[in-house]
Amino acid sequence: MTTFDRQEVEEEFQRYVARGKANDWNAWADQFTEDARYIEHEMGVFAGREAIREWIVPTMEAVSGMSFPTEWSVIDGGRVIFYCWNVFDPLPGMTGEYKFAVVVILEYAGNGQWDLEEDIYNAKEAEAVLGRFLEDAVAAGHEPPAPPT
Repeated sequence: MTTFDRQEVEEEFQRYVARGKANDWNAWADQFTEDARYIEHEMGVFAGREAIREWIVPTMEAVSGMSFPTEWSVIDGGRVIFYCWNVFDPLPGMTGEYKFAVVVILEYAGNGQWDLEEDIYNAKEAEAVLGRFLEDAVAAGHEPPAPPT
């Protein structure tokens, strides 16, 4: 693995986080190399920036209203490992907490781009959280969003 300046990796990680907070998933996909790999253990392996974009944009549009607060992160050379929450923000009238933990591994390729992302989480927990969110949304009088595909 190539060695990168820690400050550069930290700055790019902060940009990665900011793009997720902005919910601009096209810009988020742009931060990956053309031949990047995204490993999503439940939904598949996406090879290349455009495959990542084709998956992430409609997936995240289907669940708009999510946030991804980072609890901690570690940088080792060009690798970033962080622990975050995938949070379904409650709709008006909902009182529950709807979140599940994710460990993410990123590998930095230089020039402001990542060449690997791997998301590791408990799929059964994620499904249960989404199910509770959808049930509570209906009970609160909302049309629930379609589940991600």
